[in-house]
Amino acid sequence: MTHTTAAVLTGVSRVALGAALLLAAGTVAAQTAPVATTPQGAPVPPPVQATTDQPTQPAQADDASGPDIVVTGIRASLANALSAKRDSAQVLDAISAEDIGKFPDKNVGEALQRVTGVQITRAGGEGSGVSIRGADPALNRVEINGQTALSTAAGVASRSVEFRDIPAEFVSRLEVVKSATADMTEGGLGGTVRIITRRPFDAKEGFLSGSAQAVYGDLADRVDPKFALIGSKLFANDTIGVLMSGTYEKRSLWYDQARTTGWRQIERFPTSATNPASTGCLAARNQARCVDIDNNGFGDFFPDIPRYVINRELTERYAFNGIVEWRPSDDVRAFVEGTYTRGKQKIDSQFLQLSTTQAVANGGVDLANTTLGEDQTVDKVTFIGAAGAPGGLSATYRNILGVIDRQQFNGQVGADWDVTDQFKITGRAAYAKAKAYNNEINATAVAQGLSSITVDYSNDQQAPNITLPIDVATTQGLTQFIVLRRPRYNEQQEIDLKLDGEYKPESWLTSLKFGVQKRDVKVTSRLFDGTKTYNAFVANTPGRGNITSNTYASGSSQTVTDSTGTTTDILNQIQSIVGPNATLGDHDFFNTGDLGFDGIKRWLNLGMNVANAAGIPDPFVNPVAADTWRVTDKNLAAYVSAAFELEPLGKRLTGVVGARVINTKTDTRGSIVSAPAGTRPGSVTPFTSKGEYTEFLPSLNLKLELIPNKLQLRGTATEVIARPAPSDLAPRFTLDNVGFTGSRGNPALQPYRARQYDLGVEWYLSRVNFVSATLFRKDISSFVDRTTQQEVIDGVNYTITLPVNGTSKVQINGAEFGGQYAFDFLPKPFDGFGVTANYTWSDDKGYNQKDYFTGDALTFPGLSKHSYNLSGYYDNGSLSARLSYNWRSRYLIAALDRGNNPAVGEPFGQWDASASANLTEKVSLFLEGVNVFNAQRTENAASIYRRNIIETYGRRVYGGVRVKF
Repeated sequence: MTHTTAAVLTGVSRVALGAALLLAAGTVAAQTAPVATTPQGAPVPPPVQATTDQPTQPAQADDASGPDIVVTGIRASLANALSAKRDSAQVLDAISAEDIGKFPDKNVGEALQRVTGVQITRAGGEGSGVSIRGADPALNRVEINGQTALSTAAGVASRSVEFRDIPAEFVSRLEVVKSATADMTEGGLGGTVRIITRRPFDAKEGFLSGSAQAVYGDLADRVDPKFALIGSKLFANDTIGVLMSGTYEKRSLWYDQARTTGWRQIERFPTSATNPASTGCLAARNQARCVDIDNNGFGDFFPDIPRYVINRELTERYAFNGIVEWRPSDDVRAFVEGTYTRGKQKIDSQFLQLSTTQAVANGGVDLANTTLGEDQTVDKVTFIGAAGAPGGLSATYRNILGVIDRQQFNGQVGADWDVTDQFKITGRAAYAKAKAYNNEINATAVAQGLSSITVDYSNDQQAPNITLPIDVATTQGLTQFIVLRRPRYNEQQEIDLKLDGEYKPESWLTSLKFGVQKRDVKVTSRLFDGTKTYNAFVANTPGRGNITSNTYASGSSQTVTDSTGTTTDILNQIQSIVGPNATLGDHDFFNTGDLGFDGIKRWLNLGMNVANAAGIPDPFVNPVAADTWRVTDKNLAAYVSAAFELEPLGKRLTGVVGARVINTKTDTRGSIVSAPAGTRPGSVTPFTSKGEYTEFLPSLNLKLELIPNKLQLRGTATEVIARPAPSDLAPRFTLDNVGFTGSRGNPALQPYRARQYDLGVEWYLSRVNFVSATLFRKDISSFVDRTTQQEVIDGVNYTITLPVNGTSKVQINGAEFGGQYAFDFLPKPFDGFGVTANYTWSDDKGYNQKDYFTGDALTFPGLSKHSYNLSGYYDNGSLSARLSYNWRSRYLIAALDRGNNPAVGEPFGQWDASASANLTEKVSLFLEGVNVFNAQRTENAASIYRRNIIETYGRRVYGGVRVKF
């Protein structure tokens, strides 16, 4: 073990406080897997033999195939992944489990960050979504054993898959396929992620393994359990195989954020008839009307809603996987399988947020106590509250509470029949369902009418250091209280029927594949809203307050007064709700990170006790018609592809050429919601619409062996698509009968389209060692943009905002480099060292969005120009250790964020480490750390001096023991 690795792991163990090694059980390797199959049923080469009871033997460097060389542990996983990459017809990268239950990362999303060209998004420090070669997570396809993994997005319905709920213990191999073949189900514009689980016939002798471990998060300062059990056995003279597995875990996901929701320019003069908003500082970029401290002709940027956030997500996850296979002969295989996952999060997000918007001269900025820093951005600002009734400056204590419940089921039945030695038929029927229930409850208390607010950014983190005239650890100054419940139900279903045939001629044409697929997807979303508000001050009614609720009887939200009272009465009610029930939270703010100052540590925490004391309103009397809808996609596809093998100039050339045709019919159902206007009541009118398109997707994948089994070239040219977000296809139709404007979805949207090309070289030095380089290009079109158009509805002309397919085309060019090398030529014990590394460079052109203020071109969202992974490992068969670093450069999150600035993710890197030791052939101890050096994640508004988010989620440490029963 290197000195660096030892130091890191020693530090991690200290953080774990010894707790990580108290729990037991783990999964140890079973036997060598026989010939496996891809999700499409095609055979792949057997993996390199993996054992846990033999010392590592060096692989031969002169022949990638070589004799039967045994490699173990980490090297076995690298060799298996390398075999999948080398023998694939497509451009593919893989990660293989070192052994049963020993995937190299604790989370499927986090494992995918190790793949060349993949960047991940994190939620609470956990890998949750993946971007492949710059494509948004919603534009990738994800499969579990060949079947669609649907989205469990808890907000607006999406196609992005949540990887946190899929346990790594189930996974045998992850594959990221970057070029398409005609037999692949369409939808992966960036690429297709294949999650391949263990199967019963992988281990002929059968096995039963289990694990239990402790998980310590130093921000939550809690130890949580995780358990896993997996077993497989063959019956009936080895013709029936059964595999069952299950996992359970609790996870305390705590993460703190110092946020500035947006950065805005401020009007020098209040909006009036002579100073209309339409010609104002921000709306028309009229810099002469902006506050301009240095008088250089460009308005300065001021913070909009600075806030501190303590996020607590107490998570429970369950997952089950079951597979039964029947192999009565070598010619027939039938199976039935299912996977169920559930992630249930109890949410308690605690906010302290400021409102600084005032319709007064200079927005209330105290110019004498405000200083301008870099990039036209204030580094310290004081706002003075306007005189008069409460309003203007305010401090809000807000807790987002409730439960987010994500569930997914994937089930399929299928069979393969080798009719003859040359002809094979494969059939599959699959059903998938995903549900996301977001039972959002908010408790909000507001201290209005503050005399002043000061926010100081002059620290080395450019973080908001807030100074208020009230004590935020008390109920001082509270004048308003709001409690709401806003549950949303998202549900997605897919029925997938597929029939494939393959004929293998005995000629240079090695395979002819053909097939049909019918895939129906239904997405529904329902939203309800119940809100109750205690107002101590009512506008234009001195000394009076009221209690109000909302109603959607007219189709859109309207306020109803439930009761009135004196200001004193309402203030007393607010105090009686908040005072005896609020707490100060469970930890000091940002205690695992660095904000660059020592400021507010605790503030009022309005938990469920506060919400219950106020009386949570019933939301189900208020269905939100504009956000209740259904979208159905009916897809019918057919394909044909041919694989061939030639020997031009004595070199083996293989390839797959084919085409896929897909017809998609879209049916949407929802409502048109017209807001009330004057004496005209609001209305809800049912609305349906249909769309249809047909796509032709050709593909060509070539592979030329310059040196058999060692040096090969790849070239690809393919066309791919990804369907628009369901929320863009849905009606979501609203009309404003005062301004005669509206918005809606568009069921006639066409898919995103891309033509992509690869040219690569791969040099396989041995079964474990390789280097590769790939140039790629992706031409993306049919982007979904927003536009306005005139539409006549019931005889009235409205200006409608809607999504449309834009004319812009984006080209992404890039280069990927990867390699891994085992130093097995060194003398013992140094022969156990090895390294893996990859680097991706990407650049784009044609993206037509520009910085609103500067006019500078913006990069394609989600695309980092540079990213790399580096891992060093040691493995001698008994002791193994790994230290990994993942880094990406800055990337665009959104072209137009709050205040019209773009939102940008800053460069980010994270260290992870692991170590394990085999005590016996059946027992091993392990210790693993995630984010061991406590990296902070940051976002900004086009400048590091305008930071939007500074986030700390601390370290996570896992410890336990793996046992084979």
